[in-house]
Amino acid sequence: MKSQSSFSKQNTYKCVLAALAGFLLALLFKILIKIISIVFLVLMGALVMGVVSSWQRNKYSK
Repeated sequence: MKSQSSFSKQNTYKCVLAALAGFLLALLFKILIKIISIVFLVLMGALVMGVVSSWQRNKYSK
């Protein structure tokens, strides 16, 4: 049977490990959201350019 201090140390280590895992997960999501937002910005820019060029082509082809 484990002593009370050994049990308390294990709980403390588990708590610290869970907090560290949560922090790393939050950091990872922040980085991923930043990358995804940049990709969406580039994609939207390309779509706007495509719409404008299509509009210009239709305007001058008539």
